[in-house]
This record gives sequence, C-alpha cells and structure tokens, in this order.
Amino acid sequence: MIPSVLPPPPIAADPVPAGGVGGDAVRPSQPLSPQLSRHLSQFNFPLNVYAAMLQWSEGRVDCLHFGLFDNLDEPIWQAQERASQRLWAQMPPPCSVLEVGIGLGHTLARLGQRGYTAVGITPDAAQVAYAQTVQGTDLSVEVTTLENFAPSEKRFDLMLLQESAQYIQPLALLEAADRLLHTEKATLLLMDEFALTRANDADFGLHLLPHFKALAERFGWRLAHEEDVTIGARVTMDVIERLTQRYAARLRQDLGVSDADLVGLEVSTTRYAHNYKTGVYGYRVLRFERHAVPVLRPVLMDGHSAATAPETLAMRALFQRVFGREMTAPEWQWKYGQGRGCGVALAARDGSFGAFYGGLTRPLRLFGQPALGCQVCDVMIEPGVRVSLRRQGPSYQVTASFLEAQIGWARPHAVGFGFPTDRALSVAERLGLYERVDELVQLLWPALSVADGVVEVAATAGVALDLRALKEGLPHWADLQAAWAVMAADLRGSVLGVRDPAWLHYRYGLKPDASYEALLLQAVQPGGAFGVVIFRRHASHLEVLDWVAPLAHIPALMAALRRKAAISPNPLPVLAWITASHTHHLRQPDDDAVLEPLNLFVPANAHTPGVSPADLRGRWFLTAGDTDFR
Repeated sequence: MIPSVLPPPPIAADPVPAGGVGGDAVRPSQPLSPQLSRHLSQFNFPLNVYAAMLQWSEGRVDCLHFGLFDNLDEPIWQAQERASQRLWAQMPPPCSVLEVGIGLGHTLARLGQRGYTAVGITPDAAQVAYAQTVQGTDLSVEVTTLENFAPSEKRFDLMLLQESAQYIQPLALLEAADRLLHTEKATLLLMDEFALTRANDADFGLHLLPHFKALAERFGWRLAHEEDVTIGARVTMDVIERLTQRYAARLRQDLGVSDADLVGLEVSTTRYAHNYKTGVYGYRVLRFERHAVPVLRPVLMDGHSAATAPETLAMRALFQRVFGREMTAPEWQWKYGQGRGCGVALAARDGSFGAFYGGLTRPLRLFGQPALGCQVCDVMIEPGVRVSLRRQGPSYQVTASFLEAQIGWARPHAVGFGFPTDRALSVAERLGLYERVDELVQLLWPALSVADGVVEVAATAGVALDLRALKEGLPHWADLQAAWAVMAADLRGSVLGVRDPAWLHYRYGLKPDASYEALLLQAVQPGGAFGVVIFRRHASHLEVLDWVAPLAHIPALMAALRRKAAISPNPLPVLAWITASHTHHLRQPDDDAVLEPLNLFVPANAHTPGVSPADLRGRWFLTAGDTDFR
C-alpha cells in the first residue's frame, strides 16, 4: 500500500508533531515479532518498511492495507479494521471467492472462518510463507499473477481485490474476471485507491476511476455500490509520512534501508498525501454485479504474442474480411511483434473478433523532447456492422478502451496519431474521442523534360543506399545519425517521429513484401550533414516516402530525385505526402508543385487527459512513411 514509485520533486513535508501518531504517544516502540523479523528480509520494499513501522508503533501487524481513520491519533490497527468492515459489508453470503493479493493472509483466513470457500493468489512468495506461518499451512494460496492464474477446476462466484487492483492493468483485470468467474451471476468487489482526475503527467500510478467504471460496463458489469471513503483513508498517508520520519534511523539500522530508498519513499508518500488533499486521488469501495456475460467483450492482443496465437489469428482473420487481403505472419511480426504494437478487440465467445483497434509504439520528438507516440492502425469493424454514433457501439468500445489504456498522461504513450478519412473522423469527433489537428496533402511535381534534366542543386551527385544492409558501424550510419540530429533540432517546435538510422532500417529495410529505394547525397559545405530521400518506384511516378536531412537541404534532395526521375527511360512525375502545416518545407515559392487534398486527417486524442489537441494543432510533421500502409 505504500507508494513505491519515485515521483517528481517533493512537496514540503509536514513537521513531526510533538504528540504521537496512530496511538504511538502512549505506546512505547515495540520490537519486531520473531515471525515478522524472520520474514521481513524477504518482503518486497516498501512493504517491509510498512510492516516494521506498524510493529514498532502498534505492537502488532495484522494487515498492510489503508485504514479508515476517525482521527489521527487512533491506533492504526483499529482504523484498518474499520476499513475491513466497510469491505465486509458489501460481501455476498458465503460462496466461492478468489482473493487477488493476500497481504499477510488475514482476510483470506477470515473468509474461511466465515464459511466462504476461498483461494488466494499473490506473486510474492514471501507473503505466502508469512501468511501460512501465522494463519496455518491449510490456507489455500498460490504464488502467481492474476493474468497467469489458471485453476484446474471450477469458476468463482466472487473476485475480491483489496488494494491490489491498482497493480493490474484494468483490461487484464477484467479479462481475468471474465475468464475466472461464473458466466452467469457473479460479483466483483474492490477496495482501492483511484485517480479521480489527472492534471499532468506526474499523476501516475493509479487507475482513472471514470475510465475503470466505463471499462467494467463494457464487460457487462453493473455498478451496484460505490462508497467514497477518501476522507478517512487519506489520513493513512499522513500517518505513514510521519512514521517514516520518526523511524528513519531505525529503518536504516534494523532493516538496512538505504538513504536513497528512504528519501524516495518520503518523497513518494508526500506526493500521495498532496494528491489526496487536492482531490487528485480518492479511495473507493466498488461492488460490481453481473448476471450474464455480453455477446462481445473487450480483449487484448499483445504484440508479445506469436503471430499464430489465437488472438493474433482472430485479428488477422478480421483483417482479411475487412480489407480483402491476407495479413501474412511476417507482416504481422514486422508491425506488432516483439511488443512493438498491441490492440483491443471485441471478441465473441468462439474467439472471433467483431472489431479491432491497433496501435504501434513510435519514438517521437515532442516539441524537442523525447517521448513515445502511438501510431494508430488497423482500425476494423466486421463488414456489414453499422458504425454507430452511440457509446455502446463497437467502434466506440474498442477506441475508448484502447485510448484509456494507451494514450495520455500516465499512459504508455504521450500522444497518438493516425490517418482517418473525414467520414471516420467525424464519427469519432461526435463521440468525443478525437479532435482533428492537421491533414495530409499531396504535392505533385510534373516530370522534367530532357532539356530540364540537369538541375542545379547544392549537393554532390546522389548515390543509392541499400536500407536493408544499413547497420551500425557500416558506412553512412554515423552520417545519417548526424543528419537526423540536425533535422530534429530544426523541427524542435514540431512533433515528429524519430528518423534515426535504426528506424530507417526497420521501417524501410525490413518491411516484408515492399521495395523501397533511397537516394543519398552530401551537402557541399564542409562538414555538412548527409541527407537521404526514401522513395518507391511506380510505373507512372516516383512516390516519396520520407526525408532525413537538415531542413535547408530538403529542396536539394527533391531536386536530385527529380533529376533522377527525369533521366529514367520515361521521365516521371514525383509526388509526396506531407502534413498541410509543413508543406513549406517542400514546396518552394517558385516551384511548380501542385497541391491536392487526400481526405486523410490527423486526429488528436480528446478522450483521456493528456496533451491538449490545441497544443498539437498544426504541429505534426508527418509523411507517407509515417503510415503503415504505404
């Protein structure tokens, strides 16, 4: 329950009061019990710290969860018992229970005493050892994660999570509940911390409550009870903060806690206390009921799966039905494999997908700073299914579930981008999912005549570059890295995908069933960075996919490419896609390029808290190479 992640710089901590905390004013510091002392060395940090401080302060350690305090000076165990009673008040009559996260085994043992058939799971073997030492070896508990738990026999009536839901990705949690609980009547009971809002990217570590409840509804759960116990729970953070200050020397001496860990813990606890006081965090008791599973429910397709895993095959089958062509295993592997991408689907009970929303992780420069972006792709709805403008529709369900899990503050990706048509984007805008911030346009340069074939360019003659053979340490790698560094600096006010040599090799050298060419040239001025233009040859034209060069050299690259196109057996026009906001980097005032709209727009996430669409409007530098389909 103690915050364990290092946060941004701390807020000034409250001074240690002269009186006691949690009854400590009238209770002398207690030694560690033999049982606790023996196991503490095996507990994960900072649970070992919290358990030790409870023992020193209270002389007993029953639980490691929050307490609900009436006042700051009451015993911690009493506040913890009050919290347990609030949870027990929402329990159904005796039934089969899966407790996810057992703490010290106190609740699991009590369940058995009250007539429940209970099984507990935890990934921490030290907790299991301590619980069975204190509560008895007949305590039914397994060392496993919820995602990997696979009981050999029956399903459960109730899944119970007390301060463990925050450590499990919501989609994975609800998928497990779908798999482990009865398909008819079942109960999901949680008591935990949640983020009530997010004001910036530092508000990490807790699930956003409205999104969690909305996702549960998509899995067929009805919220039967919600109780806000924040006022009593947030005192726990004050108690922990002051106990940590009080026992700092003893934590170093008796537990061997390092100064760095202790400072990190104090900073994190202070941040949590501040977020409780300002309404960013809250504490809830939630009871969900379900009487039947939905026909379709969200599932995760993980890029760490194999190309032949059931969920991957279901995605590829839907791709075939939607786009009329096969997504081969090598193509899927190039796109999603090794964790490069993931997706959310609506799956039927037979495993088939009725809708899918995928995204790929792309390193970015976000206004000059490194960040991760999500390149949205493979948005699919089963053919014949109407794209609904309702929040119960399949399009909304997969899009919202993906955005909530992947994009925004405290999510894996800071921002997302894609290329929907006006019709598709308009639907998402009406649902409050996206806002359009730019569009792709096409620039078309007519073919040069033979007389115009010699073009004056501020660069040496271009040479072909094999992107498949591009490898660190080989010729041109360092030069391309230097060109990318200058380009990134030139575009530090924009948002653009990283275009370093490793990306060029992956994107253009390794893509299956695609043939790209690259023209490399060096600027004339001494020490000038290399530039490269990547293109694809068609019968009727050359299609530019990308450029990596200082912005001042991009016109020279285009001139060199047009010269190359002019000396082909038949002079060919050259076309390029680029965001409308950045056409001035390609289209010179006196050139003959023709601009045409493409009906492909760039959206920004408007559904989850994060970088404002207003801040992204007109800031994306995107080309055809930033798509997955060119």
